[in-house]
Amino acid sequence: MRKITANKNTIAIKENDKNNTLIVNKGKFYPIELTLDRGDYWLITLGYQAGEWMFLKSDIDFDLNQLISLDQATEIYGRKPTDRQIKDLNECLDRFEINTFPRMTHFLSQTAHESGGLKWMKELASGTAYNGRRDLGNIYSGDGPRFKGAGVIQLTGRANYQAFANFIKDSRVMEGVNYVSVAYPFTSAGFWWHNNKMNALCDRRATVEEVTRRVNGGYNGLADRKKYYARAVEVLKS
Repeated sequence: MRKITANKNTIAIKENDKNNTLIVNKGKFYPIELTLDRGDYWLITLGYQAGEWMFLKSDIDFDLNQLISLDQATEIYGRKPTDRQIKDLNECLDRFEINTFPRMTHFLSQTAHESGGLKWMKELASGTAYNGRRDLGNIYSGDGPRFKGAGVIQLTGRANYQAFANFIKDSRVMEGVNYVSVAYPFTSAGFWWHNNKMNALCDRRATVEEVTRRVNGGYNGLADRKKYYARAVEVLKS
């Protein structure tokens, strides 16, 4: 998650109760969910339901570039992401605002299951079954294999690839599965997550069952998804 770190011994205060204070020692860090500008202060919602606190801007440093570390991702997925994958994962989390505890735990656990713990970055089947699928925009010969499932939630079909290419402003997406599975394994999943309003669902404190239903259309692999969810909760809380 995003973090702040105290660069000196400081005291945080409640916005409407200046007598309610939080002593913060130099080097102490907190995961954060939301930041609002209050002049000389940041009003920061700390992660894990630790509440809202006012911090002097000069007393804290932000670590906004990495929402999840390589070690955390490795522990959750059970497989070490490549440098390119961990970069894309963090860019995805930032771009699509998958940046709170409920959003991250559900996204990470669902993508862990869907990818077999990062084992599969593209659909195992040949994709020929998608040939002629006009509902997927597959109108040309060979579109099925070319635009079969790519990434950790398997972007599928010419129409969906084109929508993603337009969004990300990268025409190479239309080269197909081999490009997307390497260049955007997580961002392609985040695109689906965003379009299906998954953050809003997570913000309502949805259960694993509810999120799985939206992702899968049913409850396939529910026990495995719950296993990854419990692992994500444990890792992100530590």
